[in-house]
Amino acid sequence: MGEVREREYAERIRYLAKELNGLVESALRLLVIERPRLGRPRKLDSQERVISLLVKTIFQQSNRRMSGLLSLFHSFGGVDIGYKTIERAHSGELVRIIIHNMFILTMNRRGLREVDVTGDGTGYSLTISKHYRTDGGKQGESGFVYSFNLMDIETGLYVCYGSGLRSERQAFMKAMSMLEEIKTRTGTKIKSVRLDKYYSFQSTLNFFDEETVLYILPRSNTTINGPTRWQRIFRRMMSDPTGYIREYHKRQLSESGFSADKRTLGWRVWQKRDDRIDTAVGCLATLHNLLRMSYH
Repeated sequence: MGEVREREYAERIRYLAKELNGLVESALRLLVIERPRLGRPRKLDSQERVISLLVKTIFQQSNRRMSGLLSLFHSFGGVDIGYKTIERAHSGELVRIIIHNMFILTMNRRGLREVDVTGDGTGYSLTISKHYRTDGGKQGESGFVYSFNLMDIETGLYVCYGSGLRSERQAFMKAMSMLEEIKTRTGTKIKSVRLDKYYSFQSTLNFFDEETVLYILPRSNTTINGPTRWQRIFRRMMSDPTGYIREYHKRQLSESGFSADKRTLGWRVWQKRDDRIDTAVGCLATLHNLLRMSYH
């Protein structure tokens, strides 16, 4: 079994190596870049910075280790890459947009237009404690970043993602904001969605279209009273409880997706600034989709 997994991993890495440059170039072509030709040129251009972050993620390297590898790769050109170059790349606006566009392009390549999805959250350890100010203005500390993804059941591709340092809810809200953009840019429609009890609120309906079928398990204090869409969930549950539970339990595919991600890409995020953590989570989601595409 170990040999089979190693062979599959090798095939997925070969697919990634073949597709990565082309995908970055396609994402870059979507942009119109206007900038003055002033200042010292960067050691790495935007495309090289994006690729370095994705390679760093898949090989689970720290900034210092990755800078050492890049210096080795560029040794014949006399280019010395410091770890700060890698760290700062995470907060580069152009880099962040390219990675975002790459994620959307992976969906376009699979033609995801009408999808049944499952949603769940997970967490990644921060190697350096992250300090931030809470809504109450008090200083807090976290060694943990939350991630929330919606995943297409048929292909295993992520449809949207979000991250948050305070709670899974924060990550969910960012993912829902991204979902609105995805629907606008790609025309993707969510036919059905499966969420755990943490999202068993009527307000959850607001994030999805009227036609979207929602599968949730009610909390002990959940009331049936509410809008027609809310009542429709409980009528569906009572009319075919076995079928309803079968659909709901497809939510376990999200857990399988997270597990595969952490086995392949690691369970740590090496950054500590908010924007750089978001970029790192975006790299994880984009690589997930690229590696999943090697199966199809």
